[in-house]
Amino acid sequence: MSGGGGSSRDDLSPGIGGGSDACGQSYNAPINSPKPSVLGTVSIGTVLTVDVVPTGTTSTLVVRDAMGRIGGSLTFLGYTQVINCIVQRGVTYTATVLAIAGGVYTVEVAPV
Repeated sequence: MSGGGGSSRDDLSPGIGGGSDACGQSYNAPINSPKPSVLGTVSIGTVLTVDVVPTGTTSTLVVRDAMGRIGGSLTFLGYTQVINCIVQRGVTYTATVLAIAGGVYTVEVAPV
């Protein structure tokens, strides 16, 4: 068999060019219930750690500052996939602050 294409797996690349590897995608989202005592000193460009915290029978996606304090939670279309990537595949994510407006912190959640 010659030609045919399709045998190459472009979808295994980490999100480059819109590949289908869900663990390679990045997301823009606001931080829910931001804690001023933790996030009050962050600025645009600050990189926060993304972590999974068990809460009862579910898990919550949170951001942590450099001292490990929880600054708030994250929910966005695809956040459960990020939780799965962290828990099941060991992927590390960060949240880079893109905007701060009136107590609303918008971050880009992306794999490292």
